Amino acid sequence: MNLTSLIQTLETEVGIYKDFKELEESKTAVIIEGDIEKLDEILNTEHMLRMKLQDVEKKRIETMRSLGLAGKTLVDVIEIASGKDKEKLSEILNDLNDYIDALRQINDHNTKLVKSRLEIIASVTKLFKEPKAANPQTPGVKIAGSEKIYGKNAKVLDHPGEYGTSVINKKI
Repeated sequence: MNLTSLIQTLETEVGIYKDFKELEESKTAVIIEGDIEKLDEILNTEHMLRMKLQDVEKKRIETMRSLGLAGKTLVDVIEIASGKDKEKLSEILNDLNDYIDALRQINDHNTKLVKSRLEIIASVTKLFKEPKAANPQTPGVKIAGSEKIYGKNAKVLDHPGEYGTSVINKKI
């Protein structure tokens, strides 16, 4: 059985997962920086990678169907394969597992970072909702109209809305 087309498709899939891993690692730095614009760019790139992965996945399913391997897992195919195909498929399986595990760990870390930032934002927002926080003697706090500014980086705007008071991180 010639598994060359399946191997090529799976190698493409591994490449996409590698790109996902690199993108997720860069997302970690962007989350730490709080750069919303860069984060938006990363999310758009992620969307394109997901679409690319879906196309490759469809191709893989069609390739497996054409080889008479529909419904089989990669482990099943490795058991059927022989020689260099078996070695290459085993290598691909290991790579896929490694990238998926790495992505899971990075995503967990990024989720914790985002939750932490949201907790900080909620604390700052709560601080500014309390009348005591608007005390002119509080260092770093200025009151200008309905807007309160805390330090150089965070702006807290009192606008009624679905989410209440919002904090906008802006680089100066």
